[in-house]
Amino acid sequence: MKKRLGPQSRCYPMPIPLVLSGVGDEATMFAVAWTTVCGSDPPAIAMVVGRRHHTVALIRETRAFTVNFAPASLAREVDYCGLTSGRDHEKVARTGLTLAPSSVVTPPIIVECPYNLECRFVEEIELATGSLMMVGEIVEAHADEEVLTDDGKSADPGKLDPLVYITGTREYFRLGEHVADAYSAGRELMEERE
Repeated sequence: MKKRLGPQSRCYPMPIPLVLSGVGDEATMFAVAWTTVCGSDPPAIAMVVGRRHHTVALIRETRAFTVNFAPASLAREVDYCGLTSGRDHEKVARTGLTLAPSSVVTPPIIVECPYNLECRFVEEIELATGSLMMVGEIVEAHADEEVLTDDGKSADPGKLDPLVYITGTREYFRLGEHVADAYSAGRELMEERE
């Protein structure tokens, strides 16, 4: 029997990348728990954030940002970037993370994050909840060679060991094992029903 739990903001699991904007000494980052792909042609990503974040102001100014997917081993650094403001803290220096130039946009990527997306800021949408949704077109992606799929065309989530966040309980986890292939696991049921 199911137990009613009431309204909850828990969607399992959610990646918690470090979103970075700014250039040079101005570059800073924050941890964003609510991110999702929101388009494929062109590829796009959306994130829901508080409007007063320092990095949000830098995204508006530079019209660009990078999304850097941290491995589970960087939980401490990601949490620090979620607890502090770039207005008051030198997050890059404090975390010891290394920045490298992007290929298309001006904000840099984070070297220690094995998967990075370069994004051109497209629009922001005021949500009825009081939050702000920011949308970026993904103009380039980078992955460390050791996390690539066998064909070398994309990052393998099993090799990424991405840090994921559970809202409500405020916990970090890592992903588990591969269980099935999408767009093929259900084919048996399709064939059975025909």
